[in-house]
Amino acid sequence: MTTSTTLKNPQVYDKIRAMSNMMRFSVLELTQHKDLSITELASNLHLAYTKVADYVKMLEDLELVSKTKVGKEVRVRSRVIFSKSQVVFNY
Repeated sequence: MTTSTTLKNPQVYDKIRAMSNMMRFSVLELTQHKDLSITELASNLHLAYTKVADYVKMLEDLELVSKTKVGKEVRVRSRVIFSKSQVVFNY
């Protein structure tokens, strides 16, 4: 038996769902205090550049990160700040 329910905040649900992936969460953690390039993120996470670029695109679409182009490099910065007691969405 399947129960269907309507969410009152589907946008918040989508953001939480995106953050529930350990690698996407790691992107947010690594970029919460400094801008990193996708290449730097890929190196830190031991993932392929294209996979990290996909993660960053998803997080950007959900407004969880912002991207800035510096020369030929794209820098990523988290719009979410984590502390032990709360999560702050910095818009």
